[in-house]
Amino acid sequence: MQRLLLSLLPLVLAACASTTPAPAKDAAVAAADENVVCDRETRTGTILPTKRCRTAEQREADRRTVESVEAGARNIRAGQTGKPGS
Repeated sequence: MQRLLLSLLPLVLAACASTTPAPAKDAAVAAADENVVCDRETRTGTILPTKRCRTAEQREADRRTVESVEAGARNIRAGQTGKPGS
């Protein structure tokens, strides 16, 4: 049993070391367009950063989405008085 586990260990480690080709595609797009800005982001639940490239229009759309969600949360909180039935 130990021999089997020891023989599979290199395969497991090699599988963990693989990377996705998506950031390379984003980098190629960013190099072609000077309006694109790339950021390294670490998503929740992982320590591995990813590269995210977005145009000015995409960044503006993200900003508007965040503002509308925040405004909706403010409206909900303002409407709550703590009294039942109101």
